[in-house]
Amino acid sequence: MSGAELRSRRVLAQAATASVLVVASALLAGGCAMRCGAGGPLAVAPEDRAAIEQVLREQDEAWNRGDLHAFVAGYAEGERMTYLGKGGTIVRGRDALEARYRKSYPEGRRGTLTFSDLDLRRLGPDDYLVLGKWSLALPPDHPHGVFTLVFERGPQGLA
Repeated sequence: MSGAELRSRRVLAQAATASVLVVASALLAGGCAMRCGAGGPLAVAPEDRAAIEQVLREQDEAWNRGDLHAFVAGYAEGERMTYLGKGGTIVRGRDALEARYRKSYPEGRRGTLTFSDLDLRRLGPDDYLVLGKWSLALPPDHPHGVFTLVFERGPQGLA
């Protein structure tokens, strides 16, 4: 499965506060209770893990070379892509997200992005929840936080 297939329908929600993670955990628990049954959580398919990690690697590389357009290409097109930002700001659509990043991180002030502590959880046969941490080396600051991504399998594959 290619990175392009993954990019086509991915939905993003970046957690700005711990309360967002509480909601995500509640959704995960509810989804697991409905789908997991007595056998426990669904296993993460190795090929799905590799495809999801590839998208994140491509985004990391794009950000670090200063290519915001390529960075946001990892997100779903259209209004389906939803970003929850600092202070509860909701941004819909890849173009709007790119504009937000350009305003918040102007040319020459983007720093070096790192993703870490990835935790993939299969919610069902066609859905994954991805939790992780992001860190931005941007002297003299060092912004960092957590993120939550949802990947769904559609006609183009896992996205």
